[in-house]
Amino acid sequence: MIFLELTEKVAFVSGGGRGIGRETCFLLAKHGAKVAVFSNNQSESDETANYINRELGGEAISLIGDVRKEDDINRAVQETQEKLGSIDILINNAGVMLLKPFHETSVEEWDFVQDVNIRGVYLCARAVVPQMREKRDGVIINLSSIWGTKGGPDRSAYIASKYAVIGFSKALGEELKPYKIRVNAVCPGPVDTKMMEDLAPDVNKENWLQPIDLANVIVDLCLPKMKAVTAAAIEAFGNGRPVNL
Repeated sequence: MIFLELTEKVAFVSGGGRGIGRETCFLLAKHGAKVAVFSNNQSESDETANYINRELGGEAISLIGDVRKEDDINRAVQETQEKLGSIDILINNAGVMLLKPFHETSVEEWDFVQDVNIRGVYLCARAVVPQMREKRDGVIINLSSIWGTKGGPDRSAYIASKYAVIGFSKALGEELKPYKIRVNAVCPGPVDTKMMEDLAPDVNKENWLQPIDLANVIVDLCLPKMKAVTAAAIEAFGNGRPVNL
């Protein structure tokens, strides 16, 4: 089914090659958006973009880079503008999780989690906001986590980064209200993704959400009908509960 509510809109999705990002790319395309799939994995990014182009009859490009690197982001945003047009929707989905007690977490591990989970969000927004301000229109969705709303053991680096995503989203959302740019954070509970499978292969996944469940929330927040919602953190939790490993 093609909904076409985002026809002629251009969406940039970080971490778009798999999991929540991949399903979000597909759903954006089904709503008529042109999609820039940004990932650090060439084959996953290409596969997502190719599926949109060949199977969904949409328009997508594959972009490769590291969300921690300003040059990679700026290059990808410029290529998106040249090939698809000015960016209307930014989905900051790329993220990593570290499960380790605080006293065992190295400085390098701490910095890596912060760099991917919050620096990457900042860099992508920094590259895209100027064109949104010029048009006085735009949507930014930042992926936080239910762990961005509560404390828990063995994940201090991850929780700190996801709290930061919520704070950044609320601050930027307020700042950009005069430009009619909406910024929201989405806070998933447990989702059955490859990242979680790698981290916790033996955990009972009963009542876990699927990536498409989160894609539905993310894309709904991009639609015109959601214009009343900005500078908010939306918990997308289903019947699950945080996993204590």
